[in-house]
Amino acid sequence: MISDTSAEYSLTSPVQKLPGIGDKRAALLAQLGIVTVKDLLFHIPREYQDRSRIGKVSEARAGERIMIECEVTAARSMRMRGGKTLALLEVRDETGSIKASFFGRGFLARGELKQGTRCLMAGKVGDYKGLTLKDPEYEVIQPEEELTTVHTGRLVPVYPLTKGISQRQMRGWIYKAVQSSLPLLKESLPPDIQHRHCLPDLTTAMASIHFPERAEAAENARRRFVYEELLVMQLAIVRYRATRVESVQGIRHTVDGPLMNAFLQHLPYTLTTGQQQAVDDILRDMSAARPMFRLLQGDVGCGKTLVALHAVIAASDSGSQTAFMAPTEILAEQHYVTLQGLLEPLGIRTALLTGNIPNAAHVREEVMLGNIPVVIGTHALFQKETTFKRLGLVIIDEQHRFGVKQRQELAAKGAFPDVLHTTATPIPRTLAITLYGGMDISVIPDMPPGRLPVKTSWVPENKKEDLYRYLREQAESGYQSYIVCPLVEQSEYFSELTPVIDHFVALSQGPLAGLRCRLLHGSLDTAEKDKVMNDFKTRTIDVLFSTTIIEVGVDSPQATTMVIEDAWRFGLTQLHQLRGRVGRSAIQSYCFLLGVPSTPEGRKRLDLLRQCSNGFEIAEADLELRGPGEYCGVRQTGLPDFYIAGLLSDARLLDLSKRDAMELLRHDPELSAPEYACLLEASKRFEGMFV
Repeated sequence: MISDTSAEYSLTSPVQKLPGIGDKRAALLAQLGIVTVKDLLFHIPREYQDRSRIGKVSEARAGERIMIECEVTAARSMRMRGGKTLALLEVRDETGSIKASFFGRGFLARGELKQGTRCLMAGKVGDYKGLTLKDPEYEVIQPEEELTTVHTGRLVPVYPLTKGISQRQMRGWIYKAVQSSLPLLKESLPPDIQHRHCLPDLTTAMASIHFPERAEAAENARRRFVYEELLVMQLAIVRYRATRVESVQGIRHTVDGPLMNAFLQHLPYTLTTGQQQAVDDILRDMSAARPMFRLLQGDVGCGKTLVALHAVIAASDSGSQTAFMAPTEILAEQHYVTLQGLLEPLGIRTALLTGNIPNAAHVREEVMLGNIPVVIGTHALFQKETTFKRLGLVIIDEQHRFGVKQRQELAAKGAFPDVLHTTATPIPRTLAITLYGGMDISVIPDMPPGRLPVKTSWVPENKKEDLYRYLREQAESGYQSYIVCPLVEQSEYFSELTPVIDHFVALSQGPLAGLRCRLLHGSLDTAEKDKVMNDFKTRTIDVLFSTTIIEVGVDSPQATTMVIEDAWRFGLTQLHQLRGRVGRSAIQSYCFLLGVPSTPEGRKRLDLLRQCSNGFEIAEADLELRGPGEYCGVRQTGLPDFYIAGLLSDARLLDLSKRDAMELLRHDPELSAPEYACLLEASKRFEGMFV
């Protein structure tokens, strides 16, 4: 990576150390995550503009970009309405003349671009009372001095910006940083890796990523930085597994004991191929000496709970306790009812532990004494008041909804228990490798037999009355419906969207009058939310109006219709999760998408959802459309922001870096060799994300 020592400043010094950046501009840069000189160096261009060819004024065409070498033949400044000034120039080469204007920079006409100045000028040609270059980039040509071009005459970098900073400013600051920082760079990739993968050295790469001589140089520089970033991440993953998982003595659970045999004998249906493979993975882990650390992922309704149940029974057969943690009380209650019905006939006691149950103290005492083998709950499970006699298995449902520290605290209540994380959000392979590289991963790709795919269609505005009549018919036939809206109440920022409260009032008193309609959203208190969800579960509600709070919620086999208002406002994966609230039985279910997409991306999302029911294919498309940060919630998962690597575009380099990391650590598990010092230090950036 980078050395942090210099006579004048270090790369961890604030950006104010660079010329031209004061406190005000530093505050603007901070909005882009740029605080130090190093941050500035790793502010990578999003694209390049080819300004290497010098054209002629006679070639200028309205709507096209051009770069010319010219002389300012006339220059004046004029004051605009509001007090700002405008520089109006006429520039000429041997083929003709063209106008140039600089809004808000009237001073240029009296300074850098006064009459008689020679310069390079590049920009888009407009046509306002004649051909005009509007706010072009420029470089002044000083007589008898070698011209060093930054903004023109080359492949010019284009950077992500924030309001108050121009491309010219950003480019100038980064140019100064690169020029002054090259002596500070300390090579981090061993020579054999550089040679093997044809990667440029660090100084060459840093200069070329920002100011390349040719497009190939920029691409080679990007490859080097992407590879290096992914390599140090993979080193962190492999080292984590070696020190926290592989080397730890866990519990060898019995996986074929009497309880398991009794359970399998009375299992009323055959597992799918995907379920059986996941069960085999889990039981193999539990029978091994090292602790299990596995992620179980699958689409909504694929039977993850049934698979996890095998782990619970194996733990019980071995005399271990199980802590099963869910993100919401209503979901914990659902799991409790399900597990209690399957486990207690085997003689395995279960208990529910949430913040609202009246007998919490008694449950905690019984758990502490070891009298309750399986406890299902929420955050109450990892609170200090809750202790276990022999915690051997931790199951964390919808694990992305818990913070890293919370998951650690629960696992710490046992002596290296087996840990099984589950998620109903299908995660593309490249993202799973990155987010959960410290875990083994099992995927359930298939659905239980008898499930019919939910039919998805878009409902135009003129067909809404037909839809409401259909909802009434469904209610009269004993089936339930959801209506989901993106907002709770009207917002001045999203005035075009349908708020759920207004929608509930309008429909429950209008087209759906007489039906048992209820309202659910995050602003309700916990007791009221729980009551509404329980009422829906017990079928005393016909139509439930809600926000996305039901995305992970109670399953009701009688819920056959999902209506999503302003559907184009949701991400693909979220739409798929909402759709998964119906279709939980052999009854044909439907999802109706309402609202007219205002963007091509919105239309694309709805088209994909209508055409596809596979959650993993949808997840891939969603990741491509939105990017990993929005897709998975970077802060929530603990995934650090990458400087340059892309989880989709750089999948090949991700695989390559993983292989190389494993090879490096085979030869030097501690990365103790001097040539690995920088890699070891850089890998610490990724510590803490693999839990």
